[in-house]
Amino acid sequence: MIEPQPIKSTTQLFVEGNDQRNFFEAFRDHLSLDHIQIQNFGGVGDLPGFLQAFVGTDQFEDMDEFEDVVELKDIVESIGIVRDAEESAQSAFQSVQSSLRNAGLPVPSCPRERTDDAPAVTVLILPNDNSPGMLETLLCQTFAASPLNDCIDSYFECVQTLPDINMRRPHKARAHAYIATQPQPHLSVGVAAKNGYWNFNHSAFTAVRRFLETL
Repeated sequence: MIEPQPIKSTTQLFVEGNDQRNFFEAFRDHLSLDHIQIQNFGGVGDLPGFLQAFVGTDQFEDMDEFEDVVELKDIVESIGIVRDAEESAQSAFQSVQSSLRNAGLPVPSCPRERTDDAPAVTVLILPNDNSPGMLETLLCQTFAASPLNDCIDSYFECVQTLPDINMRRPHKARAHAYIATQPQPHLSVGVAAKNGYWNFNHSAFTAVRRFLETL
């Protein structure tokens, strides 16, 4: 299990995996939201243990004014959690709710709702509150209206006619096909974000932008 990092900020954002960490670090910097500390909680099954370890932490870095604090809620004002929906947005959110509850943290009743308790907790499910999918589902929406998307369509239409081809995660495949057209075609989707390959001003990211701005 990935251990929580020492707390450097009163605003914490927990994301699923290194791709999300790199993506959200790039988006945070794009919005100049320097107060948000982003931590990778690992895979879906790691979130419960990560939250429990975070709640029990006494590691506060560069925050001398809080050296006498004994409760996490006295130093952390806001927590955001991002998770891919995968097959079901509802099931993904319920899983996060369970993890929060077991860690003794406030539990929002719906995605993107900010709790009134201390610390305030907000959960973002990708690509949205209702649809299956993941971060790459959103990324694909940013080039869906471009001529390049037609080329990617043609490529996958051809690939799927071949024997023994079984694409289980087409959105991930399409996102990587898009990256393959860029100056550094070997990058992961998260590092691609740090290289400016995704348009953060695209309407596909409206909910993500609002989520970050309200943490």
